Amino acid sequence: MEVGLQPLQQPGEERPLGSHIQGTAVRGRRGWFDCRWVHRSRTPRCVGRKRGGQSNALGRSRGGFSTKLHAVADTKGRPIHIALTPGQRHEMMMADELLTYSRGGALIADTGYDSNRFRQAVRDKGMKPVIGSKPERPRKIPKSRELYGKRYLVECFFHNLKRFRAIATRFEKTARNFLALTQIACAWLWLEQN
Repeated sequence: MEVGLQPLQQPGEERPLGSHIQGTAVRGRRGWFDCRWVHRSRTPRCVGRKRGGQSNALGRSRGGFSTKLHAVADTKGRPIHIALTPGQRHEMMMADELLTYSRGGALIADTGYDSNRFRQAVRDKGMKPVIGSKPERPRKIPKSRELYGKRYLVECFFHNLKRFRAIATRFEKTARNFLALTQIACAWLWLEQN
């Protein structure tokens, strides 16, 4: 009967009973800090996983919190790849990832993706860069107006995506859940257009 059982300690043998409970009369507040896992004064939530806006793709702006959706779409305006960044991040942060998922003869992009390095990366992949020049460029780089006119298909995709209220107002707090919800909506758009 005694095999595998451990004897019970007598109350108060090691430390006073209830000393681990915050605010007990047995130990003062000073002693409570000494019992913590990290021996310095800070909130217990700080220890462990990283929390906050950056890990959840929430960025600060004048209007409050925001998130940017970056998308690669095909010639029919259907999404191929979606990525998230905090709202204050620049578009070029995701340019290389989006380029890996792009396919076709030309890459049509917004002026936010205008850089010499990115244009060369598009050419190295065998695609024609059709990107509007930034206003601060001393000399504008010519682009095919006919192809650049097709950029409205991506804007139509974002308009269709914002019909889903949970995505337009970001119901989900975590980036993982918000991206999953966005991918479900993209799958719905694929089924709706086929």
